[in-house]
Amino acid sequence: MIFLNRALPINTIKLSMLLFFAAAIACSWLVFPYFVQGQQLLRGVGDESRLIKAGSVAQYLTRELIKTPDLEITATLATDEYFQYVDRASVVGNLRPDRNLIFFVAETIHHGDLPAEVPFASLRVGEEEYLPTVSDGPSLVSHHRLSVYSFPKRDIDGRLIPIEEAGRMRLYVSNRYMESDRPLTFVGSWDAPYSLPDELKSRADITPIAILALGAGLLSSVLTPCLLQLVIVFGGVLAGFSTVPGQSSEGTMALTPVIRRKITQLAIAFVLGFVSLYALAGAFIGALGHQAQLAFSEYSRLVAVLSGAIVILLGLWVGFRGTRDFACRIPDRRAMESLSVKDTIGTVLTSMGYALGCTACFGGAIVATLVVYVGAIGSASIGAGIMLTFGIGVAIPFLLSAYYISKMDTILVFLAENSRSLSYASMVVIILFGLILITDNFHVVSDMIYPYLGLS
Repeated sequence: MIFLNRALPINTIKLSMLLFFAAAIACSWLVFPYFVQGQQLLRGVGDESRLIKAGSVAQYLTRELIKTPDLEITATLATDEYFQYVDRASVVGNLRPDRNLIFFVAETIHHGDLPAEVPFASLRVGEEEYLPTVSDGPSLVSHHRLSVYSFPKRDIDGRLIPIEEAGRMRLYVSNRYMESDRPLTFVGSWDAPYSLPDELKSRADITPIAILALGAGLLSSVLTPCLLQLVIVFGGVLAGFSTVPGQSSEGTMALTPVIRRKITQLAIAFVLGFVSLYALAGAFIGALGHQAQLAFSEYSRLVAVLSGAIVILLGLWVGFRGTRDFACRIPDRRAMESLSVKDTIGTVLTSMGYALGCTACFGGAIVATLVVYVGAIGSASIGAGIMLTFGIGVAIPFLLSAYYISKMDTILVFLAENSRSLSYASMVVIILFGLILITDNFHVVSDMIYPYLGLS
């Protein structure tokens, strides 16, 4: 047993100030959303080359159905790859180009008005004709209209439509143009194969500087709500896992060196957890491109529920460890190492679990951003590099905050004297944020905090 004098009473005001500064350091990444225009930064990264590439892709997939001084109609085959390059990634989850053939039809009339109704469209593959399940466009327009048509890739019997075998598909667009007595029909055709040529898939414009700028753009715009909550979870993890469980506050000064080491160790583990998770997510997005977006749109709720369950289980573990009488066994080196390993693993899993839930909840925003501003990345390393840059921007403030806490004896003594109560409080915080993931209330907390920060 180790017997030392009880620590002196803690100055509550001083403790509060020290904890406030620690939280401020952990939140110092907020300098990005306050002082960096994230969306402008994202748009500025290779904007010229991106627009050129998007224009080339759209031109390759677009057919001119008619072009006269009075009427122009074009139709674009919006393939899976189309959404990787053209700034319409936000609708890919609804249109599902992996399951449907998507066409955008643009009408322009220079004299008079367009017909009030959306054009009728049909698709012919070989000798078979197919009707769209979605025909969506504005009515009662004057001179311009863009409509979208969706044709299932499977017929009514569930069989794939053999578009590659047929070698060609034709889109028929009909309407009463220029006040004609009967509908006028125009045709656009596409020959197989329908994938983009290799020269349009090149990503030579993604330089190391562009990767840094994209990471900073994500940090300053897309993921701010996630990071606000990650800071709170970080605080709960440090408060819960850094303590040495025990029912006696005798000899608390003997525990402060142990807690100091644990804070540094846990902060590194927490940072490695979410940085590695974000890097993996970036690699996944980079390698799969639009397919990653489709996967996020389909499985995001399941991922959020599973990650929330993991976080809740780890919260329960924090509460359980707080009930153990461990402080009297400080001389037992093996017992200390066992506790340290379990706490480290728990910290990594908590960090990765919440970061995974965050990625699922904001998957659409993350993937759409990378897909739109990077195009078909086609590279796991580029995707990982962008998200790694983003993660490091958050990791540095977290590590600085932990370093600051480890140097404050007042905080260390407080952690040593209040092990059990802090374990219970941390358990409540961690479980609460796990429930937020499971119940899909991720945005509620951020919406409550944002008005006070002046963010949107």
